[in-house]
Amino acid sequence: MLMYREQQQIFLWDGDYIANLLSQIGGLSTLLSQYLVQYFLTPWTGALITAGIIALSALFLWLSLQRLSDSFAWVPLAWVPSFLQGVYLLEMGYHYVGLVALLLGSLCLFFYTLIAERASWVMRTLIGCMLTVLLYLYAGSIAILFAICALIYDLIRKGSKSYSSALYLLLCLALSAWAVMQGKIVGFDYALWIKGYCDYYVEPGLWFSLSWLLLPFTMLVAWLINRYTFKPYWQAGICLALLMASAFFVYTQTEKRINKDFRTLAELMVSINHEDWNAIVTNPHINTKNYLHLNCLNLALSHQGRLMTDLFKFPQKGAQSLLGSYQAHKDVNVLFSHIYYQMGVVSEALCLSFGTMIATDDGNPSMLKLLVKERLIYGDYDVAEKYIRVLEKTLSYGEWATSMRRFLYNDEAVESDSELGLKRRDLPEVMPEFVVVDGVMNDLMHVIGTGSHDTPATEYAFAMLMLDKNMAGVKALVEKITTEQTGKVLPQLVQEAIVTYAENDPAYCTSHGVTEELMQRFQQFRQLVLEARRNGQNLQSVLVPFRHTFWYYYMLG
Repeated sequence: MLMYREQQQIFLWDGDYIANLLSQIGGLSTLLSQYLVQYFLTPWTGALITAGIIALSALFLWLSLQRLSDSFAWVPLAWVPSFLQGVYLLEMGYHYVGLVALLLGSLCLFFYTLIAERASWVMRTLIGCMLTVLLYLYAGSIAILFAICALIYDLIRKGSKSYSSALYLLLCLALSAWAVMQGKIVGFDYALWIKGYCDYYVEPGLWFSLSWLLLPFTMLVAWLINRYTFKPYWQAGICLALLMASAFFVYTQTEKRINKDFRTLAELMVSINHEDWNAIVTNPHINTKNYLHLNCLNLALSHQGRLMTDLFKFPQKGAQSLLGSYQAHKDVNVLFSHIYYQMGVVSEALCLSFGTMIATDDGNPSMLKLLVKERLIYGDYDVAEKYIRVLEKTLSYGEWATSMRRFLYNDEAVESDSELGLKRRDLPEVMPEFVVVDGVMNDLMHVIGTGSHDTPATEYAFAMLMLDKNMAGVKALVEKITTEQTGKVLPQLVQEAIVTYAENDPAYCTSHGVTEELMQRFQQFRQLVLEARRNGQNLQSVLVPFRHTFWYYYMLG
């Protein structure tokens, strides 16, 4: 999941870009989060960085609160707010910047409690106001939590004129009003609470607010425990009980809220970005009842040249196993962009990848790489160069972007490239900017009609027709291919489909490339079916030797 977050942003090593981030409300926390997340491309890096941030936040909170109580009984509660932030990251709607903002807020609270005992009330108030303003401007609405905790801290300690700490809350309200009226923040729900660290469609509610609410609650618990004298063994018992209760709560919420199918999809999408096709095919968590998982699997098979040899070695559920239904969701469209590109339907891949880039707040490097290739294919070199310049300012993709410069303003280089040249030949001469209107099969036929001999496009077309059991469509495509590409040997699965619709015409089968061996194997299959029906046997068990054939899918799929 953390590695997938790297695909939800593009961090640029650029002075203007960094200055623009810092000029926004909460810009420092955004800058730090984007800077850290760019390293998540490397396995385990994200987990280690996140664990470190959680531990530091918890440490600063504990150091702040332990000044309120000599007892250690309440200590486990001080760790819950930061651990909950880690649980929130299981949901893509919660931004990593929320975790970083809590770290900055915890650090400010620690510093405030450190000076509060030494400074006069005037100095304490001035420093508190300064911290509140800086925290709001550079970390966002986490300043509200800081202001609340600082006020509670001073009231509990009963320091000199502790009521002056209410100024921190008034400052937050004033800054929020200013930010909203100036259009720097969308609304007061973003300006005053945790909504500012979530996607627009997420309603924080009690769940996402719990991390913040628990911090002032823990301060009150620490104060109440300190008012009573507990023997050490009672303190140890309370501490152990709170530790077990908080650990159980965090664990159960993690199990409850993690979407295992989406977690697997995130793993598959990371593998697609790395072009690690074998990792997809061998992923043990693929749910064959999930169309998006099957889309990733079949995309990997296509890249490995195995779509027409191994298609039925995996469970398939109709044509949607190759390309699920359109969902208008940015994460799904990332996958569909890669599938359409592999099919050779470059126009629709361009449409989806550009739309996904716009829909992702902080950009998507996978889509930007795809946009570079698509614009080179269309010969839009000036646009491709702009995308290349952006990627050259990234840590992980700069070298790749520079390598693509050799294609700029060079039609010969593009057309001679095995990938870009093939995709350019896939573009129809008439209306090369076609998009999916009459269905993907219509566009695949446009690609096949260009004569580019794009193998993945042809295999996807055959696979879609076969998974839909559209034998008329298979027949038409077989005859088109064998007519236009004389002597072409059709894949074995296609030969199996030919025998299926032309079993009574051996001459037709032979003329379209079906081997004698395969025709004999079909007769064995047919004989087993007849015997099983005659004897009332279960076809699935009888036909196990043929379970990877089109015939098995056609009858039982």
